[in-house]
Amino acid sequence: MTADLERTAAYYDSFAELAEDRYTSNHILVRVRAAFRRAVEPYPATSVLDLGCGPGTDLAWFAARYPRRRYAGLDVSQKMVDLARAKVGDARIQRGCTAELPTLFAGEQFDLVYSFFGPLNTEPDLGAAVTALAESVVPGGTLVLSFVNRVYLFDLAIHLLAGRARSAVARIADNWHGYSPKTPLDASLYFPRQIEAAFAPAFEVERREGFSIAYPPWYWAHRFRRDGRIVRALWLADRTLNRTPLWAAGEHVLYVLRRSAASAASRS
Repeated sequence: MTADLERTAAYYDSFAELAEDRYTSNHILVRVRAAFRRAVEPYPATSVLDLGCGPGTDLAWFAARYPRRRYAGLDVSQKMVDLARAKVGDARIQRGCTAELPTLFAGEQFDLVYSFFGPLNTEPDLGAAVTALAESVVPGGTLVLSFVNRVYLFDLAIHLLAGRARSAVARIADNWHGYSPKTPLDASLYFPRQIEAAFAPAFEVERREGFSIAYPPWYWAHRFRRDGRIVRALWLADRTLNRTPLWAAGEHVLYVLRRSAASAASRS
């Protein structure tokens, strides 16, 4: 594993024991995660892979809801892998990065792959990750992937109003290192057009959606009452803004991509 991935692993190892509580107690994260799960549910599958599975939060949820499927997980953090294995005993969970999929799951292909809250932002080489996914997904198979977005207008405006010009442009300049200055994260952010170009022609865009455009970011959860009128109204505003060009200006973008059967055939 490369040095930057080892740093990423250490970053996630540092809060692995607290991750489940963090994911389930933050009401902003809970609502967004529920929407991500709904984006996955329409797609039938017999084999499912969770990229960046963390402590197994979503693996356990899907396995309980759809128990006849075969599940697998991948995470760069050994502590996250250990927690996920303890939570979802029937799933095959490996430590590594997306680019290593054909080696870690040799001879296996998946109908459905999902990844929530940006694990692919920490891949050192997105192109290598896409190549590995193309080998690991069946023709016609589905990816449901969310990315931390490179253009987040709310974040930019808040930093500018506070006089923090360097922080305001950090994302756009691809100089963003996570949410805590004390524990920087090796990450790359992408414009939507870069994501779409990286996945073509092996994958075709079926759907795309933005999150936390007007809805608050997860780190502002303490400012809003759980299920209060304001937070519900902002969520509805988010859904409405997805019908405009501002869909691509939120904290996260989510893509549903279909493995191109023609592209797969040309490689065989």
